[in-house]
Amino acid sequence: MKPAKRAVEPKPGTRAKIAAAAGAAGAAGALAVSTSATPLVPDTAEARLLEIVQLVKRQELDAALKGAAQLTADVPNFRAAQLVYADLLRFKTGRMTGWANAPTSEVTQLLVKHVPADPKATPAPPQELQEQAHGLQKELQRRVHGAGVLPAPAGSVPREFQALGASVRHAVAIDASKSRLYLFRHEKGRLRLIGDFYISIGKFGMGKTLEGDQRTPQGVYFIGRQIPGPRLPEFYGKGALTLNYPNDWDKSVERSGDGIWLHGSPPDQFARLPEASDGCIVLANPDLILLMKTLDRQTPVLIRDKLQWTTPSDRANAKTADTFVHVLDNWQQAWKSADPLLLAKMYGQEPGAEHAPRARLLEFFRIADIGVQDLSVYSWKDTQGEVRIVDMQIGSRKTAKTLPLRQYWRRVGDRWEVLSEEIRG
Repeated sequence: MKPAKRAVEPKPGTRAKIAAAAGAAGAAGALAVSTSATPLVPDTAEARLLEIVQLVKRQELDAALKGAAQLTADVPNFRAAQLVYADLLRFKTGRMTGWANAPTSEVTQLLVKHVPADPKATPAPPQELQEQAHGLQKELQRRVHGAGVLPAPAGSVPREFQALGASVRHAVAIDASKSRLYLFRHEKGRLRLIGDFYISIGKFGMGKTLEGDQRTPQGVYFIGRQIPGPRLPEFYGKGALTLNYPNDWDKSVERSGDGIWLHGSPPDQFARLPEASDGCIVLANPDLILLMKTLDRQTPVLIRDKLQWTTPSDRANAKTADTFVHVLDNWQQAWKSADPLLLAKMYGQEPGAEHAPRARLLEFFRIADIGVQDLSVYSWKDTQGEVRIVDMQIGSRKTAKTLPLRQYWRRVGDRWEVLSEEIRG
């Protein structure tokens, strides 16, 4: 087997240059709408690892050892599996102390038993090996407690997904505390969980505010471009899905940095440790490929340190109580009547002030049967304030004209005000 090169983290600030170069290579870099009817089939490596854990719990140790040996042979760069295999081998020699308390020196010696190594690479120092062993223990614990388990009652969804238009086919929610990405399919106004995947986040956790802080942002974002693996350094694995960080809310509160992606793992690692990236969301390559085949451009991606879930009954009550629906109705009426005072108040501007989409909106709202179509609403609240992100189509059935619009509304005291507005291209 050809030795795998040790992956090196790209320097901060290079991701935008890589993306630009990848985009310049051809228009095929744009993410197309997936039309495949292939059913969602997640990678089996994690499932095999969890079955081995179950065999251990049932004290079927010979079967567990056989399964671990086969898994590490089939997926030699799956280091969490190496950890389990190492423990099982130590048990056979009478030195088993448990995954959470294993002597680091023994674990790291066995950890690399089947992992291809570059003979030219400089050996990692003991402290780095110890940190890796602890990180792998955390990864294993997160996988065991998180895989296939929705941490909420059946039918629950993340509360930030307030309403989804018909054009939104999927939604993604990330719970950093569980190292888990949840994939939902939108079916006639309801979200159905169809997959969940182990992920890694930034080295210093959540809450990105500055470029180079090696943290993962929290908020509601949207998928932009798909970048195929061959257009990227091998560190990014089989490809990447870009996110629109910083979004307009981030910019308004002066959060900096860019190049936050969902991307794959380098060739020497099946997956990265739970906190290991420069701020990106990192998946195993088979999982990343599945997402690239499944997700459309502009798919919403919610990222939180810990997801907050709502049941269908909670959502119905919240929808009845939420006054934001009336805000959007008033916004429509203000444009239809071209009321300068009301519009100025909604946009936090002086009467008559211009903003980029004004002429197009005035043109559309002169059409008799114009109205809001395909409405999606996402909520977000953090220490800097509360916002609503609104995607909609301003459309007319008679003229078949549509105008795709995205707005960021912020709460100012007891009212809502448009922070930003753009026509999506």
